[in-house]
Amino acid sequence: MMSRVKNYGAILAVAACAVGGAVEAAEPGRRLTERQIDEVVEAARASFEIPGVAIAVVQPGQPTYLKGYGVTDHRANTPVDADTLFGIGSISKAFTTTTIALLEQEGRLDWDDPVIDYVPEFRLSDPWVTREFTIRDLVSHRSGLPPYAGDLVMLTEGKANRAQVYQALAHLEPKSSFRTEFAYDNLLYIVAGDLIERVTGRTWQDEIQTRFMTRLDMRNCVPDQKRLGPDAARSLAHDYADGRLTTVDFPLPDITLAAGGIFCNARGMAQWMTYNLDPTKGPELDAARRADLFSPVTLMPLGRSASPYQAGTTFNAYGLGWMVQDSFGRREVQHGGGLPGMVSYLSLYPDDGFGVMVMTNKTSGAARAIAQQLAALKFSPNPVRAVADQGRAEIAAVRAAQADTAAAGLAGAAEGETQRPALPLTQYVGRYDDAWFGPVEVRLEGDGLVMDLGSQAMTGRLRHVGGDRFIAAWRDRTLNADAYVNFRVDPRGHVHDIEMAPVSPRTDPSFNFRDLRLVRAAKQP
Repeated sequence: MMSRVKNYGAILAVAACAVGGAVEAAEPGRRLTERQIDEVVEAARASFEIPGVAIAVVQPGQPTYLKGYGVTDHRANTPVDADTLFGIGSISKAFTTTTIALLEQEGRLDWDDPVIDYVPEFRLSDPWVTREFTIRDLVSHRSGLPPYAGDLVMLTEGKANRAQVYQALAHLEPKSSFRTEFAYDNLLYIVAGDLIERVTGRTWQDEIQTRFMTRLDMRNCVPDQKRLGPDAARSLAHDYADGRLTTVDFPLPDITLAAGGIFCNARGMAQWMTYNLDPTKGPELDAARRADLFSPVTLMPLGRSASPYQAGTTFNAYGLGWMVQDSFGRREVQHGGGLPGMVSYLSLYPDDGFGVMVMTNKTSGAARAIAQQLAALKFSPNPVRAVADQGRAEIAAVRAAQADTAAAGLAGAAEGETQRPALPLTQYVGRYDDAWFGPVEVRLEGDGLVMDLGSQAMTGRLRHVGGDRFIAAWRDRTLNADAYVNFRVDPRGHVHDIEMAPVSPRTDPSFNFRDLRLVRAAKQP
């Protein structure tokens, strides 16, 4: 959303070897054919086991290619087409930054204004950083906070409000010095959305709808899923739950919108790509400000991705709502977007007038693999053909992770039958508080413990593993976010606090359990 794109670096590394296939290669810089696009998408859909894909390809001098593949629901036969709506996740961030650029052009703010001039309650743990923190800092992932800092707040419906976001930001501890390292952050985009509303006097949703979706004729696209009609042509989301493919229903709280809330289709995203490739096609943004959006702000380490297509990349950076890099000797700006059960990827080559938007309805690395394979076919004289291997490697890794997670749970259950927890269960019961996240409850239900993070989805039974260690098995099995729960005991033998960590390597990094330090409340309810 939110980043919510899984960490597939290790998976992609396994798939670094290219494979042959029937896909024909285009000459560098020449147009991609319908046959090439279809073959790449279908190869990816099969190898990544994706129910449905929608794609838009923009090429200079050619009609925009729009097409859907597969189905909207793995249990039915409703086909995906160019008008099928998907959640685009963090690709929404560029809509937020482009709105800020337009507001700057209108003289209503400046990128280098301090955030507290517009949002007085904004605080970080360091007072100096708070005073120096600018609007540009909000959207370029250089805050000094750890990656995905505080995301658990926005995923917990009982805490997903702006007051809790500001509390979290004020108490989260930095991981690095201010403006020195890249660390992806969603909460600060929530602040950016709040800032837009304070400057304009209108909701973020209304600004996005008026400035872009209406002006660019992005038909049926909405800035908020609550604006979708009951008969909207939308895809369902898919992921694995306890090893079985299932549909995912995880409504996004309102506060996440500026970070990842837009729902759109291939036809609408083609309009957005065309506007970004040629700013005269929509709300007028002068050349300098357009270049600012696409210019590097925060350097990112090379090799952060093991993509087989990026062997020649010499730099990676984050701009303003876009990732910026060189690919195939050309300038590329791109961004991924992930929601539970949906992943999209948008890639633009501004100097070549080329753009690809891929939307998928299952959690996977397929969207990025498709876009990169198509760029390789267009720009590389000897294009790597790795999409099929990437899919097979990912599926193997997913199954291995599922097996490991299942084994961890079964081992805990088996051990629990022969070894009791170190303390009576009643000694673990109580309220635990974290400075940024707030309260968490551990209670006794029947003959076992239950942990409640303030969310229906993230409430679950604690399975004993050994000693004072348990596994929280959340009610929503599609989260793939079960967590180890370690009760720490003081020298007197009393439970003092809790540490947590995800069980599965597939757990999205936005479930930042490791950042929690849940201290037992002095007075128990």
